Amino acid sequence: MTERLYLEDSYLKECKAEIIAVEGRKVELSHTILNPHGETSAHPQPHDKGVIVINGKMIDVSKAVREDGRIMHYLKEKPPPLGASVDCFLDWARRYRMMRNHTAMHLLQHLSEELLGAHLAKDLECRDHITHIDLEVEELTDERVKYLEKVANQKIREDISIKTYFLPMEEAREHISSSMVSKSKKKLVSAMERVRFVEMGDYPPVVCYGTVVRNLREVSQVKILAKHGHMFEVKTGGIKRIAFVVV
Repeated sequence: MTERLYLEDSYLKECKAEIIAVEGRKVELSHTILNPHGETSAHPQPHDKGVIVINGKMIDVSKAVREDGRIMHYLKEKPPPLGASVDCFLDWARRYRMMRNHTAMHLLQHLSEELLGAHLAKDLECRDHITHIDLEVEELTDERVKYLEKVANQKIREDISIKTYFLPMEEAREHISSSMVSKSKKKLVSAMERVRFVEMGDYPPVVCYGTVVRNLREVSQVKILAKHGHMFEVKTGGIKRIAFVVV
């Protein structure tokens, strides 16, 4: 099984690894810094890209994908042989953009509950550029969403640190039962031995297996996008969608 180094340190840009499986142009590595897109809500952001290097030859990794519990790296050409030692390098510009988006998404998640009395309607999923959160909230106005954006940017300017950590399932149950964890994610993590949390300042920790920045200031600024003249969109079932970008 691949050791997922990105879960321990989102800022790692390179690592050494061994090819432990080859399937066509897909390879599985002993270690990886590439965060995959996956089939579960535990991997809520787009895949990383990068390169692997063997004997001075660079091979592009077009994507990393979680498939049946394994992290497969899709290569653009013939892969190295099974057992080969390689160096893995991350497309840092793409990753850092995702980290900022992902962190802003969690900030808006916290503030939506605090300021709007809202709850998540579905699992969060970070996007490459425009990201959105879907909320269950009785009443929502453009003015309240604009206030949400104002407070978010105030928070971003503060010196608020963010940390990630794992807890054994027994210790994690209290946090998992909170309203900040969706029903589908509760079911997913209930079978895990260890659960990963992201904790932002004084806000309650949330279950997350994505990559985030170390300090809110790195996000820079959040801009909520208007659609059809309104600051939110009403979806099926009365769900309120707020879309945003980081700038």
